[in-house]
Amino acid sequence: MMSPRSASVRIVPLGGLGEIGLNLMVVECEQAAIVIDAGVMFPEERVLGVGLLLPELRYLEESRLKIEGVLLTHAHEDHIGALPHLLRRFPAPVYGTDVTLAFVRRTLFEEGPTDADLRVYAPGHVLELGPFRIEPVRVTHSTPDSVALAIHTPAGLIVHSGDFKIDRTPVDGVEFDANRFAELGEQGVEVLLSDSTNVERPGRSGSESSLKPILYDLISRTRGRFFLSAFSSHLHRIRQLAEVAHAAGRRVVPLGRRMAESIRLGLETGQLNSPPGTFVDRSEADFLAPNKLAFLTSGSQGEPLSALAKLASDTHPTVRVQRDDVVVLSSRFIPGNERTINTVVNHLMKRGAEVLYEAVAPVHVSGHASREELAEMIRLVKPRHFVPIHGEYRHLARHHALAIEAGVAERNCFLLEDGDTLVMSGGEVRRGRSVAAGRVVTDGAEFGDPGLLRERRALAHDGTVVAIVAVSAHTGRIVAGPDLISRGVVGGDGSSPHMVRARAEVAQRLRAFARADDPRLKEEIVRALRRYFSDAIGKRPIIVPYVMEV
Repeated sequence: MMSPRSASVRIVPLGGLGEIGLNLMVVECEQAAIVIDAGVMFPEERVLGVGLLLPELRYLEESRLKIEGVLLTHAHEDHIGALPHLLRRFPAPVYGTDVTLAFVRRTLFEEGPTDADLRVYAPGHVLELGPFRIEPVRVTHSTPDSVALAIHTPAGLIVHSGDFKIDRTPVDGVEFDANRFAELGEQGVEVLLSDSTNVERPGRSGSESSLKPILYDLISRTRGRFFLSAFSSHLHRIRQLAEVAHAAGRRVVPLGRRMAESIRLGLETGQLNSPPGTFVDRSEADFLAPNKLAFLTSGSQGEPLSALAKLASDTHPTVRVQRDDVVVLSSRFIPGNERTINTVVNHLMKRGAEVLYEAVAPVHVSGHASREELAEMIRLVKPRHFVPIHGEYRHLARHHALAIEAGVAERNCFLLEDGDTLVMSGGEVRRGRSVAAGRVVTDGAEFGDPGLLRERRALAHDGTVVAIVAVSAHTGRIVAGPDLISRGVVGGDGSSPHMVRARAEVAQRLRAFARADDPRLKEEIVRALRRYFSDAIGKRPIIVPYVMEV
């Protein structure tokens, strides 16, 4: 380890500062680096067929940093979902708690690489990674075994909060380690990087354990079947449903492969300790009365292929939602997902179910700290400098203002976005030069560039036109065409007045070309059709010129 403040350290957020999700941060010192989390984000425009958004990693390619390790704070997909994307290009040891790595193994088994180097760490366990000394610190969140990170660097101590809230009565009895955060504050924290997700909410977030009596009351008065939809990694919520279902004489049935796998992981890690027989397979549910069943399903964000979406559309292969059933969506509506979720709710209600969600019933508590807890974290840590992380710009801006209210000097609070950097050097902290940051999209297993979403949006809004020209293989002259085929513009059979006029416009332009192998021919087809459709109908369809030899 270098002597204190003998080298500069740079903090580089590549995701999570400007959006909910996509979390990935790099901390680097003299070509050595650690990566904190690697998460995905659900796109707002799922109708365009885009699966997930992932952080762009061009900066890591260009900087040629040696990645000493990937440090994971917890098991949610917006913090671990992009690990396959990262590790395929930058193999490095991955550190996480027992529960986090259990979910990571599932992800890597499904998507690879299957030979990743996974290493368990826990609070009190100090890692030495190059110039960094890292200590996980226990926090409470909506998934168990979550940690913050105290990162000792040559330029000073950094505290990265991860996702957290300060829950005094957690489900598993493992409390937020306020004493350790206070001790770190006494040692002197140079920079605090703190979760901003709930900064708009006053007061404190409710305890996760406060949901148990509410769920028991709901399940006790339900005459039909009871459905609870939550994130599959939310083992605390799953545990509470299992406990109230057992008390109410019901068996718990997981719907969907990921939910069933999460229950298996929860049982293996000891996070689910229900009596034998609490969880049963779907096949066993056929032999039980409706009022003896509770179903666990994913899909609380309206994911189109989820079990909940299939229940709403009445396309689930084995289960039908009926009158007297109760469906609880026990999660927040992530910004951008509201329309899709509301569609699912509407269809469930049309099928006769009573549907409850956060806006109409107290069926969810957040795993993120509200304003009073965020201020408490600042008072505990007493940072000299502050950076809000994990949130849209409005969240970051309000958390920035809260830190100033809590006593951090305004000149020492930095409002950063993805690609902005912070440099710690010689006892000073300042903004550095910005780096490349952005998003890439994935279709199932296929990755695309950021232009894919723009192209699909153009196809959806303006359509496409294919222009076909036939040329002689012997003379190189145009012998037929152009023939135009359109989709989503003005009709696809070429007989509409606009298609006839567009064809005439292109034909006139092509008379200037003596040979079809002129490299400008395709460009002229595209230019002519774009100009025509823009002027005539106000659209700019994607033009696909095709020259064929005959």
